[in-house]
Amino acid sequence: MKLKFTRKQLAILILLIIVVPIIYNKIAGFIGGMIMQQMMKMPKEVVIDTPHNEEVFIEAESTGRVEAKYSVDVIARVSGFLIKKYFKEGDFVHKGQMIFQIDPKEYQLEVNNSRAAVSQYSALLKNAQQELDRANALVKEDLISRSDVDSSLASRNSNKALLDAARQKFELAKVNLGYTSIKSPIDGRIGKIKITEGNYVNATSGPLVNISSTDPVYVSFSLRSQDFVKLIKASDKFKDVQVKIQFESGQWYDKVGTIDFVDNQIDQNSGSIPMRATFENANGYLVPGDYMKVKLIAPQKVSYMTVPQACTKGDAMSGYYVWTVKDGKAVRKDIKVSDDVNSNWVVESGLTMKDDVVVAGIQNITTEGQSLKILSAAEYAKLEKKGKK
Repeated sequence: MKLKFTRKQLAILILLIIVVPIIYNKIAGFIGGMIMQQMMKMPKEVVIDTPHNEEVFIEAESTGRVEAKYSVDVIARVSGFLIKKYFKEGDFVHKGQMIFQIDPKEYQLEVNNSRAAVSQYSALLKNAQQELDRANALVKEDLISRSDVDSSLASRNSNKALLDAARQKFELAKVNLGYTSIKSPIDGRIGKIKITEGNYVNATSGPLVNISSTDPVYVSFSLRSQDFVKLIKASDKFKDVQVKIQFESGQWYDKVGTIDFVDNQIDQNSGSIPMRATFENANGYLVPGDYMKVKLIAPQKVSYMTVPQACTKGDAMSGYYVWTVKDGKAVRKDIKVSDDVNSNWVVESGLTMKDDVVVAGIQNITTEGQSLKILSAAEYAKLEKKGKK
């Protein structure tokens, strides 16, 4: 059977098809909004807790480098051919130990010549002194003039000056001869030879070899300014701070170091302050140039006000805040944090120990002044479990 509609009936049908869905959506939106408003007015379940007071030992970490306490570049102090060495590269040498020999022949000749000059001028001075003594005796008897005495005195003084100069030259010759025997200036490990035997060397030739002391050694590192402030508050100006170091393998060195140097200013580029610790190294495990993980531990505990990191919102750029509860209403409090301890933020300002901080159900809070229902942690856990089911 074929239905027939008049133009009027067809127009009404089309109108109904268009209007009815619109009316339905309007009514549904109105009802949904009413439901949402009612739900918003209902108190949201949260768990609260007060800030905690935590006592902790202050620690800080950095990366350090092992350095020799003494590092000496051995340089020739006189000119000559390097004719012999008395060590193996990498050996441990002692202070005063012979390590190189420069050809001493010409310096020995200079010593011999200078010694002979001293003997010569000693004899001339002795003769001049005798002449002066005779002149002084004769002038008393008016056998010679006073000018003859003065001449003898001048001759004696001239020979004395020549003897003094000869003695100085003799001492210098002995010093230069001594410099041909190059000795280790410190106890330490000797490195790779930089100028080998057979070469002509002098003071401008550069280092012959390097010697670095091995015990004790330094470990130099830099500490962030905020860590520096924390440690200095928890110690006696770093005198009692323990310094531990860790090898790349993960093993900790069995000796504890002590800080012996703190720079007088913070590096403007890195925002850190250079420091240095001293370590015993009798076994030679610490090798200059090696990099180590450095941990500093202050001897005194410090008390901090903390809140769980999970209950905070915001970030380091815009700032952090927490939700608190007062008279059943949500109250936002901006806080300043400085560090983290055991997954908790250290709160510098913005809270008191009596504030009720929302630690669970934070996602239910959308605006300040919102009504809140306080539950125990166990009650809230049951509610969450039920909601998941």
